[in-house]
Amino acid sequence: MLVPVSFLTRRAGRRPTTLLLLLLLGLLPGGGWCGAPAAGVGAPDSSALHRRFFRLIRAGNAAYARKQGMGSISASQQFFDSAQTLALRTQDTLLLASAVFAQGRVYDAWNQEPQKTVVTFRRAAALYRHLPAQRVRYYYVRHLVAHAYDKVPDSTGAVTELRALARELDPLPDTLLRQLPFTVEMALIATQVHNYPLADSILRRFGRRDWIRNDSTTYDYLYHYYLTRARLDLYLHRRPAAPYLDSVALALRAARNVFDRTYYAGNLAVLTAAHDDLLGRPHAAYDYLRLTTSSADSLTDGGRNAHLRQALLRADERAAARRAQYEAAASTARWLIIGILTTALFVISVLSVRLYHQRQASRAQADAVAVVNHQLDDKVAQVELLNKEMQHRVKNNLHMIFSLLHMQERRSTNDEVIENLQAARLRVESIAALHNQLLTNPTGPDLSGFLKALISAVVSCLANDRQVVTHLQTEPLHLPESAYLALSLILNEWVTNSLKYAETEGLVLEINVSVRTRPHEVCIVYADNGLPPAAEPAPGGGAGAPVVSTGLGTQIIQLLTRQLGATLTTAGGHPYHYELCIPRG
Repeated sequence: MLVPVSFLTRRAGRRPTTLLLLLLLGLLPGGGWCGAPAAGVGAPDSSALHRRFFRLIRAGNAAYARKQGMGSISASQQFFDSAQTLALRTQDTLLLASAVFAQGRVYDAWNQEPQKTVVTFRRAAALYRHLPAQRVRYYYVRHLVAHAYDKVPDSTGAVTELRALARELDPLPDTLLRQLPFTVEMALIATQVHNYPLADSILRRFGRRDWIRNDSTTYDYLYHYYLTRARLDLYLHRRPAAPYLDSVALALRAARNVFDRTYYAGNLAVLTAAHDDLLGRPHAAYDYLRLTTSSADSLTDGGRNAHLRQALLRADERAAARRAQYEAAASTARWLIIGILTTALFVISVLSVRLYHQRQASRAQADAVAVVNHQLDDKVAQVELLNKEMQHRVKNNLHMIFSLLHMQERRSTNDEVIENLQAARLRVESIAALHNQLLTNPTGPDLSGFLKALISAVVSCLANDRQVVTHLQTEPLHLPESAYLALSLILNEWVTNSLKYAETEGLVLEINVSVRTRPHEVCIVYADNGLPPAAEPAPGGGAGAPVVSTGLGTQIIQLLTRQLGATLTTAGGHPYHYELCIPRG
């Protein structure tokens, strides 16, 4: 699992949230917090549909738990999407809650839209609230809402959620509170947003030392208790003698992986510095800081070492091939000289002189070729480095534009301005998603995966509480690279219009996208189950033609269609059902 870079750059004491949530949610036997409920605790019906749903959830959890970077998250998302489709079909509250909760885990691990994580976990908590048998899980998801607010970062929102949850837990008997180990995490979140009195009160009421124990399959709750206590000693009580620092150091020594080592080393660096400040002595946190940096470097390598290793292997293979060619040529020349020597001394003398000059010229040429090859290798390396730097800057610039538009969208109070900013942000996000796929797929992105990722991104941003089901029918194929950008913007406009304006009379919005291959073109057919727009009356009375939008989005689609050299027609007599045919080659 990849750790976001913001883990090292945001304020001191932040948890490695991707790993910790993965461990807590993905590794419990039989599903645990995030799989199917245990027998006797709101177990689902015995129907085949319910069994299939929870098999998909468990498969998604298994993919999530592999901790192999964002590829694992993407693999789990495919299972969770299928499970969500089944949940929407059944309209079963337990299935819907489990599907929304799984989606929230993916957002939390992705760590790019924390506000979306807040919204998703809130929806899951609202669904679990109506299931008395799932009360414990409801409390657990409520604490994740506070955790998500911490990542926004929104300290006020996190504190508000923690206080509200504490008020709900306060009347519970101790026998039930013992079954809620995440109360220690509530106190830890409170210290992360620097509300130390709240953390102290949560520990005194819900986090008693004799209730806490480590669990090798989930969180190290006891070590988190020590970390919380160490923060309270230093920042709330201002105690120079902080015995819990030694316990946090023990947690670092017992860390099972590089994520935990990075987390505890980073916290020890900050806590040790604060401890030395209280004693008025020089800081002794350098070793912890160095360990944090080295661990973080190993987490953020991003596969560059493997890429470099492959490049070096290819260079060695080319050099070996060149040496073999030179050796073969020299061997041929030697055998030729031996044959000539056996015929006649004079011929040997003449040819020897001639061959000598030829050999000198060949060596000079070989040296020149070697120099040129070396220079070309240097140039290629420079070009590759410049290309990587350029792509990195493009990615950063796209992310900055996206963030600026998102920030302006949140600050605006004008609905029309918000809608326009949101549309612009989605277009930038479409370009950024395409750029990322082109980086990860040098031969061009697979059309099926590209369409799925693009449509999922737009639906996740705009669907809000609306239920949406996407049907995608395609096959593995590739379009010309120049076609993907225009296609991504056109699909963005189509899906956005469906989400905003398609009237389904209370039914689930269904979006259908299919790809049809023809000898000389590839056709993308788009439709939704929204009602056709009402027709305007004709000037002389009677029915007129349906009202078709001529706004900026429609103009963008028309311009991009001409840029592709494609043809765009409406399908099935519906003005918002389209068939876009793109020429091959």
